[in-house]
Amino acid sequence: MSAELQQDRVVPAGGMLSRFYQPPFVGAFAFVAVLGIVPIMHSLLSLVMEEFPPGHETAISIGIGAIAIAMVIFASARNSEALGTWFGFIAGHLVWTGWIELSFRFNPEYMNMGPLMVNGERVLSPSLLFVQATVGLLMATLPFFVFNRDTRCNAFRWIQRVTRYDAGKPATAADRNFARITFLEVLYVIWFCYAVSLFLVDTRFVGSHHPMTYVAGFGFIAWTFYLLMRLARFTRVLAGVRYAIPTAGIFWTAVEFAHEWGLYDEFWSKPQEYALEMGMVLGAFVLALLLAVIMPARRASGARPQA
Repeated sequence: MSAELQQDRVVPAGGMLSRFYQPPFVGAFAFVAVLGIVPIMHSLLSLVMEEFPPGHETAISIGIGAIAIAMVIFASARNSEALGTWFGFIAGHLVWTGWIELSFRFNPEYMNMGPLMVNGERVLSPSLLFVQATVGLLMATLPFFVFNRDTRCNAFRWIQRVTRYDAGKPATAADRNFARITFLEVLYVIWFCYAVSLFLVDTRFVGSHHPMTYVAGFGFIAWTFYLLMRLARFTRVLAGVRYAIPTAGIFWTAVEFAHEWGLYDEFWSKPQEYALEMGMVLGAFVLALLLAVIMPARRASGARPQA
């Protein structure tokens, strides 16, 4: 997450939309765009698994991931903050859906593996067991980002201060590869949120209805509102998008807990059955994305660089 709030003045644009080019709308559109892609990716995964002939999932997943990597390479070569942020953001979700989600389903289906059952209760699907098995790899690679000199995450920088680690002088905005940064941020936020949620809902460790899980769920909601209050002060949409990625991830973890508690049905996992609802989600996402994309990214003269 960004280490500093965006307080400098953005050059306003003319027309009726100019009122939306300022706080709190900048942060709101960024959050809706970032949050909206999550159920859309779930629907994409469901459509690939259910609508295409059996045996085609592997080729489709390879194609989705390849397109995403091409987007990151293309945006990196252009050295544009706007292109890098948006392409890195979308590519991260496509890679997770195509190369990670679908690949974790391949071996369980090949082996006809059943779900994890504890005391006769279905706890985790086979693919989620494979995701859970990667937590060690996550924790082994996460310190590289925690102690990276270019991190803008408040939590990571706090750890650096507590451990008295001197990461060195961070790179300037002109030297940062925003496509790579945003791409990796999306992947690691999703990965980390999966690790936390799977640990909490797994009855071998905690369990969906354990008091700790309820405390964590409501704690994530409170944390989300705190981050949204900070996000509401942003004046630059690109920095807002990067800040909204972990904000949306934290909120979505609480949403997943609510499903485990039986509070709602995941309609995004059944897009054919809930076509109207998914159409509304898709429409809101596209609208927020368009408004966020056309927002002016240019700063007023004399403004200081931002994260």
